Amino acid sequence: MNLTDSILAALERRWTSFAERIEITEPSKPWEAIATLHTSPERKYHNIEHIHDCLEKFDSWPNKPADKACDSIELAIWFHDIIYENTRADNEDYSAALLTHFLRGHPLETEAVALIMATQHKETSGMRSEEIICDIDLSILGSAAEEYQRYADAIQQEYDWVEPEMYREKRCDVLRNFLLRENIYHTEHARSHWQDQAKINLQNEINQLESH
Repeated sequence: MNLTDSILAALERRWTSFAERIEITEPSKPWEAIATLHTSPERKYHNIEHIHDCLEKFDSWPNKPADKACDSIELAIWFHDIIYENTRADNEDYSAALLTHFLRGHPLETEAVALIMATQHKETSGMRSEEIICDIDLSILGSAAEEYQRYADAIQQEYDWVEPEMYREKRCDVLRNFLLRENIYHTEHARSHWQDQAKINLQNEINQLESH
């Protein structure tokens, strides 16, 4: 069993248990979509390993919010990248729509949709659940140097349809925008664990891209 198969098996068990606890009817249908879409071969980073990593980060999050908010965050993690096509800018809208397709009328639907939309990383200040999911989504920026390099390489592979010089220019713009922020992360937990390393990683990647 390879790593992806092992992760899929573990996540299927987790999804089944989670779906039973929050009372999702026919949980096999959303699971099939989660598993199929996140293992598409063109997904080098926004894949099932990313979902697994986000869930692990959430498991270890200190002082989680109340139960319903906690369940909404987990549900949103499962779906936040379920639709991912990097030629378009409305993936979050379609990911939220797919959640609604499977869970229309569920008590967590509205909040989970809002959390998915928050992963556009625009304005989440003061909204605790939104801050948590956004920081988890960007936690890779503050990973160890080798892991960050694998992430950077995977992102470049996802954009292999872009002319290399254009990719380097646009990618540098994205990375600089993160560095221009007063804080890359919203929560104290994320800032204390990932922010210093994230700044190093981002600058190192900019230097690599500019060296070409």
